[in-house]
Amino acid sequence: MRTTIQSGDLAVGALLPCERQLQEQFGVSRTTVRRALANLVASGWAETSPNRGVISRRGRPIGRSRRIAFVDHKDHVHRSLFFRLHSRMAERGFEMIHVDSQDIGTIQALWRAADEDFGGAVVWPKAITVEREEFAELQSRMPIIAVDHSIGGEASDLVMNDHAMGARQAVAHLAGLGRKRIAISGNFTSLEDAQLRFAGYMAALYEHGLPVEAHNFVFSSPQQTVHENPRLLQFRLGETDRPDAVFVLHDMSVPSIAETILDSGHAIPSDIAVVGFGNDLPFMIDGVGLTTVGMNWDSVAQAILDRLILRVEHPTSPYRRVLIPTNLIVRGSCGAPRDQWSSQGYEASSATITSRLLPGNEERFSVDSSRFQALPSGKVGDFNAHCPRPCSTDSHSHPSS
Repeated sequence: MRTTIQSGDLAVGALLPCERQLQEQFGVSRTTVRRALANLVASGWAETSPNRGVISRRGRPIGRSRRIAFVDHKDHVHRSLFFRLHSRMAERGFEMIHVDSQDIGTIQALWRAADEDFGGAVVWPKAITVEREEFAELQSRMPIIAVDHSIGGEASDLVMNDHAMGARQAVAHLAGLGRKRIAISGNFTSLEDAQLRFAGYMAALYEHGLPVEAHNFVFSSPQQTVHENPRLLQFRLGETDRPDAVFVLHDMSVPSIAETILDSGHAIPSDIAVVGFGNDLPFMIDGVGLTTVGMNWDSVAQAILDRLILRVEHPTSPYRRVLIPTNLIVRGSCGAPRDQWSSQGYEASSATITSRLLPGNEERFSVDSSRFQALPSGKVGDFNAHCPRPCSTDSHSHPSS
C-alpha cells in the first residue's frame, strides 16, 4: 500500500480500501490488515479520518533525522567498525549514536531508536528469532542495515564479511602446508558468521581431498561466551590420529584452544598448527603471532553508509546482501616459513578481553591489551553518548599504528 501511494497510483487524500477489501486483496487476516494500516499512519503515509476511514497522505521523509543508531551490546561494541563508520557518517552530515542492546535486546533497542525518531539504524544483531510483522513495522519506521548476520533471518539490507571464503582460505593454507587432519573448534553459535565459516571449512576439506570426520568437530561452546569448555579437543588430542591443525572459528577462543594444545604436551605450530578468524586479538604463543583471517572494516563501513543513503533516498528499493572480501594474514602459528609472515597489525574490535589462562601458563602467552581502545567517555548506550567530534580516522582506524 505504501508503494502504491508513493508511486502516485493512489492519490494523496484518497480513501484506502476498507479492511475487508484489503483482507481479500492480500489474502491476510484482519489483524495483519489493521497492523499494516497502523504502520502507514505511524509512518505518515496515511491518516485516520473520523466517519470516513483511512486516507492516504504524502508520508514523512525517511531519514529526516540525521541521527543514526549503532545498535550493539555495550560490553562488546565493535569498535573497529564503530570509529570508521562514525567518521564517514560525520562527513555526510549524520550523527551516529550507540544504542545499547545488552539489557533490552536487539529488537527493543530498535524500537527505542524508532520511538526517538532516529533516521536509521546500523545493527550488529544478537537476536536469533524475531517476529516478522514486528520487524516489518520497524523497517517502515526507519532504514535498518544489518552487519555480519541477518536479524533473526528476516530480509533487510545486510553488509557482511565473506565468512565462507575466509574459512576456505584458512583451511586451504593449512592444507598447502601439508596438514592432513584439520579440526575445527571454538564457539559454534547459530549466528550466520559461525555457520558460514563452518561451511567454508567443510568446502576446503572436500576441495583438497582431506578427510571430513565428525570427531574433528571439537567445538568448545554453542554460544558466544567467555566460559568455554575445550574438553572435546582435549580428548581428541589424546588419540593416536590426533589433528595436526586446528581452525578456530573466532580469535577470542584461541587462548583456551592454544592452552589445551600445550597442556596436552604438543607444541604450536610444529605438532599442531593454529589458525583463527577475526584479526582482533593481539595474541602471541611462545613469541609467535597468530595466523588469522582479517576483515576489511574500511570496506564494511563504506558499504554500510552506501546502503543507508540508498535506503533513505529510495526506501522501496530491493534489499541487498553485500559481501566484503576477507584476507588471510599469515603469522607463525600456522607453521609457515618466516619469510611468508605478514607485518599487518591487529584490529581492536571488542570492548573487553577476558583472560582464560590457567595459572602457570601466563609466561607462554601474551595478549597486548594496550591495542584495545576505550569507547568515548560518557554513558555507553545513552543517546547522548557518542563519539565527540572530531573523530579522527587516523587515531581510531589503526590501533596497531
